[in-house]
Amino acid sequence: MSIFKCKMCGGALEVSEGMTVCECEFCGTTQTIPKTRDDVAANLFNRANNLRNKCEFDKAQEIYEKIVNSDPNEAEAYWGIVLCKYGIEYVEDPSTFKKVPTCHRTQLESVQSDVDYQSALEHADSIQRDIYEKEAAEIDRLQKDILAIVRNEKPFDVFICYKETDDSGKRTQDSVIANDIYHQL
Repeated sequence: MSIFKCKMCGGALEVSEGMTVCECEFCGTTQTIPKTRDDVAANLFNRANNLRNKCEFDKAQEIYEKIVNSDPNEAEAYWGIVLCKYGIEYVEDPSTFKKVPTCHRTQLESVQSDVDYQSALEHADSIQRDIYEKEAAEIDRLQKDILAIVRNEKPFDVFICYKETDDSGKRTQDSVIANDIYHQL
């Protein structure tokens, strides 16, 4: 039987035949999984998800597109393409400890009108569809918030994004580097 890895944390998922949604025992995230149980496809999904988790979105998208080309009815592959287009990384919310989406890429087009999102919905079962719709609504909300901030800012050539403090409240190395870059610019 194929082994699928969690899209959020990379832990091994316990998947039974016919399941299209499962909960990761490591991070507690309820997530969609591919309908296919082919070992080759499972390895492609795991590789693509791993690349996406490393924020290598273009490389991950190529693999998801390869899966779509071999199985145009696989909703999960279309959803993977959407996550790559919008640069979605799932990070742990420090207050709830749940995995939440973070956008590394901002699009002017709503995720809900994206052609690959529509294809994911078209090929999803009702349980998958519900999860895709909830995640897409959250991604859309994040995109709107980002665009609202950008519209209210003075024009800029460079945007520097970093985490200011770590979990213990100490300044991160990224914030030091960002500060140096800012002053050099």
